[in-house]
Amino acid sequence: MRVDIIGGGPAGLFLAILLRRDRFVDDVRLFERNEPDASAGWAVVFPEGSLNALSTADPGVFEAIDRIGVNWTQVEIRCRDSLYLVEGNRFHGIGRDALLSILRERATALGVELHYGQRVTDLADHADADLVVGADGLNSVVRAQIEDEIGPRVEHGSFWYGWFGVEAARPTFAYLFVDTEWGLFQGYVYPSGESWSSLIIYVSEETWQRSGLSAMDVEESLRFCEQVFAAHLDGRPILRRGPAWTRFRHLRCDSWHAGNVVLIGDAAHTAHWSIGSGTRLAVEDAIALAAQLRAQPARIPDALAMYEKARRDRVERFQDAARLSERYFDNVQRYLDFEPIQFAYQLVARSWRITFADIAERDPDFIRRFNAWFHGRATGTPTEIAPSPVFAPAGIGGLRLANRIVTTVPTEGAGLVIGAPPTPGRPAAALVSVGRLVPDLAAARDAGYQLALLDLTARPVADLLADPPGHELAALRARWPAGQPVGAVLGLAAGCDGASRIAEAVAFARVLELSDVDVVLLQAAGDPPPGQVSQVADAVRNETGLAVIVDDGLRTLDAADTAIAAGRSDLCVLRFDSDAGEA
Repeated sequence: MRVDIIGGGPAGLFLAILLRRDRFVDDVRLFERNEPDASAGWAVVFPEGSLNALSTADPGVFEAIDRIGVNWTQVEIRCRDSLYLVEGNRFHGIGRDALLSILRERATALGVELHYGQRVTDLADHADADLVVGADGLNSVVRAQIEDEIGPRVEHGSFWYGWFGVEAARPTFAYLFVDTEWGLFQGYVYPSGESWSSLIIYVSEETWQRSGLSAMDVEESLRFCEQVFAAHLDGRPILRRGPAWTRFRHLRCDSWHAGNVVLIGDAAHTAHWSIGSGTRLAVEDAIALAAQLRAQPARIPDALAMYEKARRDRVERFQDAARLSERYFDNVQRYLDFEPIQFAYQLVARSWRITFADIAERDPDFIRRFNAWFHGRATGTPTEIAPSPVFAPAGIGGLRLANRIVTTVPTEGAGLVIGAPPTPGRPAAALVSVGRLVPDLAAARDAGYQLALLDLTARPVADLLADPPGHELAALRARWPAGQPVGAVLGLAAGCDGASRIAEAVAFARVLELSDVDVVLLQAAGDPPPGQVSQVADAVRNETGLAVIVDDGLRTLDAADTAIAAGRSDLCVLRFDSDAGEA
């Protein structure tokens, strides 16, 4: 079998190594457009899971990477004169040039034919190969030649970023947030195991224009950014290799293969760099493709189909997490007024894949301090030992709740129950309909409910925004006791987490706020994927003055703690399994 690999980055080189290591492919040829000594950027990051996969796939490569690079477990978060260190998983940073050198040396030793300075322009030149692998990155020539069969889609991010270096050997990853007169500058600095560190700078379009970066040449922009980050980089110069500023491109393809041509790594898919998984996904692609080719070398089409089947779900989960991480950084201005410890917590949990329990396991001391801070803020009484956030008291207007657990059936220990009749010591909220507003309010008041929620779920948020129920909202407040809170219930359908839908929800929440509404309950209408309603809740809570209850199918205390600790909601509805006695 002859395999031609187009692209000499980590994905292509590691695949070549795996194909030749066990000698189950006789002829492996790799073609790279650049020369071997061409600079290939700054440092790349391997998370612990990727390191484990590397050590299993090729212990020699793993040992060389582990020996040359640098490990860290802490992340450092700097914002508005605060600094927090939070423990996390093990990460490993290594210069990209050093990584490629290791992989080239190993590939050469195994008999891979490496052809550098070879720019591929036509797949017809590789017609003699049994398999052609496109490992040539985001600007893939291979993908371009089979795009009709694979259906690539590219979306551009809205922020500008640059990947640079800085002359400082940092010991750990640092997030830098710098307020300026032109807007917020974000920096991400991480070690390489060498005398320099990598630096990514991230700015919004507005900041890009207001600061004048859009009109500067590259060198001017670097000198400008040196001044912005001087306090965090000890005045060290910022270094450049190759292209500078760009916007991130999100790539997804309907298929990763066509005939005897297959894509791996960034040629097939991209994930925003803020979760540091680009190299990880590339290496895992190589491992998975090599495994399928080894299992059925005589049936290449079947091997390619199985490779894609094995990888697609995992890759798309990473892409979804990366989009959420990107959204966090795009909207981080929303959270700058958080107390530093909560800002740090939310940053660590930004991909929505890391739960409160995960962080507690990784850094129990940080969570102990976080719980004490959260409980002390909720009660006004300083404490050193406290339960998790879901058990902190909460207030909705003048209504005091013992905790932040909300249920829709009578439940012992819940802070608030919605719809069930009130009982002594258990506050309850009544749902009132638009069509029976006056009699429903009277009945709820007579029954002793402490909170009235106007049910607006029959109308989409866009319709409510276009034609607000002003009369009903005025009557809701006027006909309910002055010392007791009122709220509204909004139903959110699938796709509610899109930018325009979130903007509509925030805009209507401001209408509610102006109508003296105290709280909004956001719940699923239909069957939106898990997490979409919580995305809207995050925006509404942090861009308005309303308290937010989220009903997003949460079933565990950990899920509720995760949402509340990150400031995505004030209270959470917990749904109980029919055979479960407790959440």
